[in-house]
Amino acid sequence: MKQTRFIPIETCCLQLREPQEGQTESRTVEGTPIVFGVRSVNLTPWSDTREVYEVLEPGCITNELLMRSDVILNLNHSNMVPDVLGRCRNGKGTLSLELREDKVGCRCDLPHTNNANDTLELMRRGDITGMSFAFEDDWQDSENGVSYERTSETHDGKEVWLRHVKRITGLYDVAIVTHPAYQQTSVGTREQSESIDAAIDEQLKRECGDDEAKKKAEEEAKAEAERKAQEEEQRQLEEQEQRFREQQALRLRYKARRLNEEILESLNV
Repeated sequence: MKQTRFIPIETCCLQLREPQEGQTESRTVEGTPIVFGVRSVNLTPWSDTREVYEVLEPGCITNELLMRSDVILNLNHSNMVPDVLGRCRNGKGTLSLELREDKVGCRCDLPHTNNANDTLELMRRGDITGMSFAFEDDWQDSENGVSYERTSETHDGKEVWLRHVKRITGLYDVAIVTHPAYQQTSVGTREQSESIDAAIDEQLKRECGDDEAKKKAEEEAKAEAERKAQEEEQRQLEEQEQRFREQQALRLRYKARRLNEEILESLNV
């Protein structure tokens, strides 16, 4: 499922480069649309029970992924032609992406189009400072793709969870966004919020299922131990009864022999 994430203004560092020698003004924009190891905004603002923050783990994006991706720099995740500002296809193009230890940086010389000119002017004025990116993760693989962690934190009575993204399978665009706060009120984001809640509920169900299975196994093991103990006790009782019968038979044979001896002695007399 394609998802979008807003990078906080203080983190994305969207800016215009200084003009180079001989230039009157710069058309090169730089930014950090993807950051590893930091918490995102709350991904489940509609939930009454929990807040979920995403952490992109280092290594979730690889150079191999960047080299096989077709990534567009656009405005507000729009793929309409006027909103396209640059492109990096298989590691080459007008958009440059650089994988670093803690982030993915981007750089692009904006084209001489109306929307690009407007974007540059708004950036110079300080009206546009945010970035976002669109991606797809391996959400079905809980071990190597995406996992959920319940922390010991609470906020306004809600549990705080972390969504660890360990592998991104698709990178689609990086965007210069005009009003990133609206990202949380879009229909697509609400659907993502509900899917994240559903994934956590499913994980809790599996964990409870594991606990119940463990409890059932322990009960079965206890019952088996009790059965074996009863069988052992029964075996010992049967052995005792067998020994008692054997002793009784010996006594009876001894008495019979003594009786025969006494009869023989009396006849000889």
